[in-house]
Amino acid sequence: MININLLPPDIKIRAKKTKQSASVFGICLVVLIFLGVTAFLLNNYKTSILQAELDTNQADLTRANQSLGNFNELQKKAIFLNDRAQLATTIENSRSPWSAILQELINSVPTNVQFVSLNGDLTKAPNFTLQGTTDSERDAIKFKDKLESSTYFKDVAFKSSSASAAGSNTGLSFSLEFNLEHVVKTSKAAK
Repeated sequence: MININLLPPDIKIRAKKTKQSASVFGICLVVLIFLGVTAFLLNNYKTSILQAELDTNQADLTRANQSLGNFNELQKKAIFLNDRAQLATTIENSRSPWSAILQELINSVPTNVQFVSLNGDLTKAPNFTLQGTTDSERDAIKFKDKLESSTYFKDVAFKSSSASAAGSNTGLSFSLEFNLEHVVKTSKAAK
């Protein structure tokens, strides 16, 4: 069979261009529909799957931030407790061993010496003032020398002394001033 085209050439060219335009328009329409369907599917994927995962991740992040806040509070409390423990240790190490100091004071007293009063104020110097009575000056001097040789007392000095006569006994009232030695012997011995 023979196909004869009796159309003039410009109509043929117009028909050919129309077909090409229709093909390009059809291809563009298919691409546009494909992009629309792809966008719709991606949007559905985002809202159904990705949004749920994003919500889960945000909830995990919120819990992690709360845990971090709790950790910061615990860390501040731990630092506070550590500072308090160091302060308590410093105070414990700087405390004077009063039982040992008083025992040393008692052991230094000669048999003829009696205490009348003992006043102490660690904020001023001399720290202590001791008033006592004895039968002789020798016992008062002996007591002063024992205090000077003690590891807990320093700067021992007579503040005053006076003789008193009561009946047939003559006595001596004296007053000593001394400072407390701030070296703690018991904590060094314990180490």
